[in-house]
Amino acid sequence: MMLQQTQAKTVIPFYNKWMKKFPNIQSLKSAKIEEVLKSWEGLGYYSRCHNIYGAAKNLDSIPNTYEELISLPGVGDYTAKAILSIAYKKKYVGIDTNLQRVASRYLGIKNLTKKNLQRISIVLEKNQPEDSPGDYNEALMDLGRHVCTSTKTLCTKCPLVAGCKAVKSKNPLLYPLPIKRTKKIKVQAAVCCIFNKKKQILLQKRENTRLLSGLWEFPGGKLEKNETPIKAVKREIEEEIKVKIRKPKYCGLIKHSYSSYNVEIHVFMVFLDDTTIINDNKKLKWVFEKNLINFAMPKANHKIISLLNQY
Repeated sequence: MMLQQTQAKTVIPFYNKWMKKFPNIQSLKSAKIEEVLKSWEGLGYYSRCHNIYGAAKNLDSIPNTYEELISLPGVGDYTAKAILSIAYKKKYVGIDTNLQRVASRYLGIKNLTKKNLQRISIVLEKNQPEDSPGDYNEALMDLGRHVCTSTKTLCTKCPLVAGCKAVKSKNPLLYPLPIKRTKKIKVQAAVCCIFNKKKQILLQKRENTRLLSGLWEFPGGKLEKNETPIKAVKREIEEEIKVKIRKPKYCGLIKHSYSSYNVEIHVFMVFLDDTTIINDNKKLKWVFEKNLINFAMPKANHKIISLLNQY
C-alpha cells in the first residue's frame, strides 16, 4: 500500500517505523486514527492510510484470495496480486509501471492500450515460475528500477537482452511511448497562524475532505476570483472559526507541489485576546509550538512552521 505511487527508497524508512509501531492487525485496529496518521506523516496520499486503517478494523488476518483482497478499500488489481505472489507465493503478477516498461520493451509494444496491457499480463503470467512467483515479480521490478529505466537502458547488463525487440530497434527508449500528463493547476491560498495570550498556536482538523482528511493544519483556504490574500484570509477565518481578525501581519509566501496541483500559500499571523468561541470548537486545538510535532500535518504546514520561526 505504501508503494502505491511512492518509490521504494522513500518508503523503506516509513515501513520500518510503521512495523515497529504496528507489528500486526490487532495493534493497528486498536490505535486511534490520529496516531496512525502521525506514523504515515510525510508519505503523502493520505487516503492510503485511511484505507489501511479502515480495512484493519474489519480483519483478523490478511486475506489470501484475490476476491477477498480486491474487496478491501484501496486494494486494486496490482496490490492484490502483489500481496498474493509475495506474501502467499501464489501465481499472480502484480504489474506496476516498471513491469509495464520491461515487458513492453521486450515485446516491442509502443502504445499501452487496453489490449496491449492484457497481452503483457498474459506473457508475464505465462513465464512466472510456480515455486517463486514473488521473487519473479520483484526481480522484474528491480530490473525496471535499475537497468531498464524510463530515462536510460543498461542493455549490456540485462538478462533479457537476447530476446528484446526494443533493443533490436536500436532505440529502446521509444518503448513504450510516454503517456501525456495533464498540466498541474495552480492554486492560491491564504492561511493565518493565530496565537493566544499563552503563545499557543491554533490548529484546525480537516474532516470529511477529499484530500488530507484527518490531518491538522493552520486555518485558511483558497483565494476567490480577484480576491487579495488579506481579504481571503479574513473571510476564511470568519467562515471557518467564526472570528473576525482585523490586522493580520503578513509573514511571507511558501510554495508546495501536490500530485495534481501546485499551491502558493500566503502566510499571515495574528494574536487574539478573546478566544472564548474557539475554545468551544472540538475541531480546533490550542498547541504550544514544541508540541506541534505530535500532530499529523500536511507537508506544506511544516514549511509554514519554518517560516514562522523567523518571527
